[in-house]
Amino acid sequence: MSDPASSSCSLCLFRHVCHDAPAASSRPGAEKPLQPAHLIVPAGDAIFRQGRPVTAVFPLRQGSAKQVYESPLGWRQVTGFSLSGDVLGLEPNEAPAHSVSALALQDTECCVVPVEALRAHMADAGFRDSVQAVMRHQAERERILLVAVGSMKAAQRLAMLLLDLDAEHRRRGGADSALTLAMSRTDIASLLGLTLETVSRLLSRFASVGLISVRQRRLRLIDRDGLAAVYADLDPMPRPGPATIGSLAGTGNEPRPF
Repeated sequence: MSDPASSSCSLCLFRHVCHDAPAASSRPGAEKPLQPAHLIVPAGDAIFRQGRPVTAVFPLRQGSAKQVYESPLGWRQVTGFSLSGDVLGLEPNEAPAHSVSALALQDTECCVVPVEALRAHMADAGFRDSVQAVMRHQAERERILLVAVGSMKAAQRLAMLLLDLDAEHRRRGGADSALTLAMSRTDIASLLGLTLETVSRLLSRFASVGLISVRQRRLRLIDRDGLAAVYADLDPMPRPGPATIGSLAGTGNEPRPF
């Protein structure tokens, strides 16, 4: 069985400069390899808080996290999800304070890289290009989400999120289409600007027409092309066939995925 931490390290922004990489210290003129501390964060605890000074960035080794923005008026909004291999705390233009909070969705292990070490390695052109590529990828995902929340129907938004999570799962080497969703339906609703009831109803409907299957927190994409069609709004959402409707009616309950 593969080591989840090793898999996340292979995606990490710091993989070429970390002490675990044999070639890191052999390059002419290279900075001393990083020897980051490790931090264990229990589910629900903060990795860092909005408004606090940026003193480090946090590559995720195992687990996952959500980013939460809290307005001056007190309302809270989930702004994104991060998975193992992602780096939390990278702020555009080296902002001095964190713009959001990062909360662990499950027991999570991350490395702690001081910002001074990050800045020292930024002198290396290859590393700097890697940082910029990571931030461009993050910005593109944020733009897609912004467009979805601002102008798309509820079904399109949820299809977009499931396809995005699937793409990130496969980018991490996932060979199948099964996702373990650490985030709650409430978190998904907050991210997509929907109600909890709408998210539950759409997940059940996606399952009933054969786009996905759900068992507790395990979600499998059965028909990626069908989800992509929903996302593109090419056709109306298919409706359950008579047999499916009958089976649902017989239970008296709508499936509750998670």
